[in-house]
Amino acid sequence: MFQRILLVATIVSMAWVGTAHAEITLERVPIDDSSPVLLVKGEFTTADNPDQLAREVAASGAKLITFNSNGGNVVTAMAYGRMIRSLGLSTLQLRSAECASACALAFVGGVNRQAEPGAIGVHQSSFSLETTIEGHTAVAAIQALTAQIMTYLVEMDVDPKLLQLSLSVPSDDMRYLTASEMQSYKVTWGSLADLTESVAASKAAPTTMPATLKTTEAPPPTTEEKALAFVTAYHDAWSRRNAEALTFMEKVYAETVDFYGKATPKAAVLNEKRTFATRWPVRAYSVQAGSTKVICAETCKVDGIIDWYTKRDVGNRISSGSAEFSLVWDQRAGVILSETGKVVQTDKGVSQPVRLISQWAEQNSACRGGSGDLPETNVACERREAISDKLQTVGWCYGREGEYGYQMRWHVCEATSYKQEGAVGVASSPTFKRPNLSRYPVQGRFSGKTVMPDFKGRDREFNSFRTRIRDGMRQGPNFAGRYTLIQIGCGTGCSFVIVANNQTGRPGSFPRGGEEHMYLSLDFRRDSRLVAAQWLNYDTNTCVVEFFDFDRDIWKPITKTDVGKDDACYRTIAENLR
Repeated sequence: MFQRILLVATIVSMAWVGTAHAEITLERVPIDDSSPVLLVKGEFTTADNPDQLAREVAASGAKLITFNSNGGNVVTAMAYGRMIRSLGLSTLQLRSAECASACALAFVGGVNRQAEPGAIGVHQSSFSLETTIEGHTAVAAIQALTAQIMTYLVEMDVDPKLLQLSLSVPSDDMRYLTASEMQSYKVTWGSLADLTESVAASKAAPTTMPATLKTTEAPPPTTEEKALAFVTAYHDAWSRRNAEALTFMEKVYAETVDFYGKATPKAAVLNEKRTFATRWPVRAYSVQAGSTKVICAETCKVDGIIDWYTKRDVGNRISSGSAEFSLVWDQRAGVILSETGKVVQTDKGVSQPVRLISQWAEQNSACRGGSGDLPETNVACERREAISDKLQTVGWCYGREGEYGYQMRWHVCEATSYKQEGAVGVASSPTFKRPNLSRYPVQGRFSGKTVMPDFKGRDREFNSFRTRIRDGMRQGPNFAGRYTLIQIGCGTGCSFVIVANNQTGRPGSFPRGGEEHMYLSLDFRRDSRLVAAQWLNYDTNTCVVEFFDFDRDIWKPITKTDVGKDDACYRTIAENLR
């Protein structure tokens, strides 16, 4: 008899409990001149009945379902998915909400289903920690449920290999699917245009919507919120390199500023900023969470406490501490009218950015420990990422190659360091420079009838993939004037690419792909020879973006860079290089 059982076997979380209370709620999101969108919200439990969805659809005339759910009971989620399919509804998921774990099963019930990259999450399942089930019984139950899920996925026209992918993700983690993965596993299906037309063509049923079910758009930011956002942008800019920081400062001061109690011309303020930046070129400033106070009338006064870490190039001197700050901001002109402050504490004999690391740890704890449904969790995650960026700017990195979460620490960046968690768009290599598309023009455009490969003769090595190659080439060139790039799956996260010449019919191979270059994604255009390839390097657990020039049928590597840890490969190439 196992007193506490944790088994990994299915696509999403599965709780075995004696009693359950209904958790799912339905909210109508009004859409102008069409039926409302139904928001399915909460965790799926055994007490939830999909008949409530049918009744709400009948009353509202809804054609589109969206979710804000972190999962729950698998069987109930599948029941909701079957109800969605039987009612002929479509599903749409935005990354700003959440559809993870069991919710993914309900989502694929849509006849037409669309989702933003990173909006659908899967992982292994687990029993509730309070569960007490004899081992053989538990295994039998898991096997039976796995068979049900496989049957359900086939029924919903979803590739059962999605289950295999989910099994590779621990139950205490979550894998959010990329756009290409959702298409490959048929998690998404149909087109956004068809979905939009379907919803627009339907009219809401005549009914009075209860006030409690109305969902309105987020109100525009208040003046106080704008002032706080400006102060955040101000300190973020001051934490950047001198050229960028000083350019920002030139735009945000009034012509005359009450600068530390004295009326000072803008030029003098900027000169003092420039002198300080030259003396301390390495800087990181981060406002303490919860320390700001803002009062707005004709102008806005923002007070708060800032933690800083600065470093000089000469003598390797370091300054660290906390200071009070006070800014008066003219929201109409967008300029600072007054600035003052005072140091409240300095750190003696430190070499580390101890205060920023402490801020990061606090926000990391709130981000990882909070509920994804709570706005404060998202705020904590965003603050953590901003602090991470600043720490890397001053030369500090989180974790080294080969380390796992419990081993990782902040340290002075070195060759084996990971980029900080969540960093986006920062090339790890100081020599990396993104190639210019215009420097890789095509050497001729193809027009006419596509020539198919000779799979029985010259091109017989590609015969196993003849259907996929033919289907791709029939759509015409999509790369470098006369070529078609065709990506073919070879297992969970595994794919390879064929490049086929529409003029000669000869297929060839792309230099990256297979199990050595997992989660491969490409960015290319028809009017250029340049290809960007993104893939996961398992040896270093880093995501790599690499550029190639396809010059006269030869792949020539140009440059490459690491763009983060493995989770960076869940983002698009454009997001990682912005």
